[in-house]
Amino acid sequence: MAGRRCLLALLLLLAAFGPVRAAPLDSALDLVTGNDFAPFTGADVPEGGLLTEIVRRAFDEVGLRYGVRFMPWRRGYDGVLAGRFLDTFPYARTPDRAMEMLFSDPLLEVRQLVHLSTHSGMVFRSPEDFRGRTVCAPGSYALPRESPADLAACVRMVASGRVDAFVIDEFTGRSAVAKAMAGDEIRVASLPYARAGHHLILSRSLPEAAAILVAFNAGLRKLKDGGAFEEILRRHLSAAP
Repeated sequence: MAGRRCLLALLLLLAAFGPVRAAPLDSALDLVTGNDFAPFTGADVPEGGLLTEIVRRAFDEVGLRYGVRFMPWRRGYDGVLAGRFLDTFPYARTPDRAMEMLFSDPLLEVRQLVHLSTHSGMVFRSPEDFRGRTVCAPGSYALPRESPADLAACVRMVASGRVDAFVIDEFTGRSAVAKAMAGDEIRVASLPYARAGHHLILSRSLPEAAAILVAFNAGLRKLKDGGAFEEILRRHLSAAP
């Protein structure tokens, strides 16, 4: 118990006073994220993706360093809940997730756009327009409906006219449509569905979770205040399709 209290005190000092030479919380606990989410995360994206670089750099700002693993989203989320991994990202806040997880300050806020099939006559003005329509949403995304396991499948289904629409942020949608070469089959509604924040999340059952978030949020603020955050955004977004 005394050791854990010392650890919490260390994390709070890191947040208050900035980078110091300190051992990580537990070198066996990695951060975890997933693929199929360019330009934000992905093992095949430079630096592991925009948000992967932001998370790593924010921890660096307070002297904490962890490895990052890429794996299926559900396995990563469940691994954090079970204590096999320290935290996962990026996730939008939902009531169900908030019961299990603590959320960092937003890593980034983005517009969620409705991507429509050119074979569909659907017009989007409000969520009420989803009534009677088939909307594709990968299982790991906080979107109106659930269907296949990955975003690529949603793009194919909308491009073929099998479903009416999918909802995803503007950057990931642009990348996924370009990768599928489906630009002639998919159009974007003029009105956004919503704005959503991407967060780093930790299990509520982890005793150190609150202190880790204090440290991480302090590192994120330093990254933004020092100008490095904007440089990371420009570099990744300028390279995106």
